[in-house]
Amino acid sequence: MIKKKVLVVGGAGFVGGAVTDILKEKKIPYAVYDNLLYEDRYLKPGGDFIFGDVRDANKLKKVLKNYTDVIWLAAIVGDGACYLHPLASVEINEKAVAWLSKNYRGRIIFTSSCSTYGSNSELLHEESPLNPLSLYATTKINAERHLKNHPNAIMLRLGTAFGVSDTYSRLRVDLLVNTLTAAAIQKGVITVFGGSQRRPLIHVQNIAQTLVHNTHTTKTGVYNIASGNFEVNEIAHLVQKETRCKIQNTGNRFEDNRHYWVTVKKAEKDKVISINNKKNVIFGIRQVAALLSSGRIKDLENDLYSNIKHVAKSKI
Repeated sequence: MIKKKVLVVGGAGFVGGAVTDILKEKKIPYAVYDNLLYEDRYLKPGGDFIFGDVRDANKLKKVLKNYTDVIWLAAIVGDGACYLHPLASVEINEKAVAWLSKNYRGRIIFTSSCSTYGSNSELLHEESPLNPLSLYATTKINAERHLKNHPNAIMLRLGTAFGVSDTYSRLRVDLLVNTLTAAAIQKGVITVFGGSQRRPLIHVQNIAQTLVHNTHTTKTGVYNIASGNFEVNEIAHLVQKETRCKIQNTGNRFEDNRHYWVTVKKAEKDKVISINNKKNVIFGIRQVAALLSSGRIKDLENDLYSNIKHVAKSKI
């Protein structure tokens, strides 16, 4: 058997922190390839670090030949962030993946998104109609199309992440569960816009566990990956139960019109999903609440903790 050696592209970010923890724990040799768009440094010990941009095809091609597997996390993430930098979003989220599909023959584990489903009241499976409501979702759909021509690529449509990744990577407070928990700790009150919107959710460490797991599988194609479907109101009441905050409900949806719930039966059947059931929503709420209550984050309003705020001030 060929010994595994994994390149985590975009591995300095939120999901990458948990991915590299698991690779280190499993003693799988790895390197992180990242341009530090979301960070200003990479201090994490273990593994090699290669500073690089996914749009630098010449550099990436030289690096890729040394690795058996690629976990591809690199992206302009989120609807708002892509809206601010549309050309760069297409280049990074879509064109770089098209290049990868043509120029790398190893195992590709690609992070897509359930945002591709947009708004739909039906329980959605992998063959359900796609309904992208943003440039972000569109670039993910197009990236999937490129990878479908690759002989060894698996595309994981992830639910919305939550929780704390690892010791070194930044906390994201622009994700549903984390956003509500942060507001509860900071202000003692959370505001819910609408509340009946549904989302598939998954702890960031379960995302990482599933990504690393698929370096040892041979399945290809598209899979939904989530640990449960929740209405926004359900999440709000779980946060209230854990933090004793108040809930203000406006009754009206905000700018985000996404509404979808998914089945992961295909992923379970093909054994491509790896979930620790203890890392559920309540676990994530407690994790984030404990971190914020500890005072370890000085200024939660800092742009670093929100993709859209950070990217708004970045040159990409």
